[in-house]
Amino acid sequence: MESTKFLGVYIDQHFTWKTHINVISKKIAKSIGLIYRASFYLHKNSLLSLYYVLIYPYLTYCNLIWASTYITNLQQVYLLQKRVVRLITKSDYRAPSRPLLMKMKILDIFSIYSLQASSFMYLYHNNKLPLSFCDVFQTGRQIHSYSTRNSESYRYHFCRTNFKKFSILYQGPRIWNSLPLHIKTASSFQSFKQLMKLFLRNKQDNATHI
Repeated sequence: MESTKFLGVYIDQHFTWKTHINVISKKIAKSIGLIYRASFYLHKNSLLSLYYVLIYPYLTYCNLIWASTYITNLQQVYLLQKRVVRLITKSDYRAPSRPLLMKMKILDIFSIYSLQASSFMYLYHNNKLPLSFCDVFQTGRQIHSYSTRNSESYRYHFCRTNFKKFSILYQGPRIWNSLPLHIKTASSFQSFKQLMKLFLRNKQDNATHI
């Protein structure tokens, strides 16, 4: 598959992001090897710190771009996360990963994307993005004058292709509109992120991934 590297992200010709996901998966696997060797000597809190130093940056850098793809394309990253959380907690390799992720307060790759997308929407909603993003989204109230149940919700952009449907233009409103009101009306960005992380950890504990 042909691809090009731009600002650290591998862009393939069909925008599936498979090349980038394969590249970071190999780097994460190497980091897991380091954590495995360290697990014989370090406490789980120290191993968790290694996770955030060696692995988490790969999961978060430009996540809003490359993680906007099919769930099946992200499975290898998710499996690596499950492997490392078992190492960190020194659990059996067959141990269920969800309780371990919850215990260590680790967001899986799907929740990381939701956090970044919702963070973008929070900043947009509170006019904290550059002017170039002005009027990217519209609420029902901005389109028509009459009041409806969804008048405060953001409208999705019309999508002819899955590529656009995976973009922030569609996923941003979809994720934002599904959030509880107390999260959307958080008084600060820091407070919003804390509420979102708690919300996502509880949600992922009941989620079903392939």
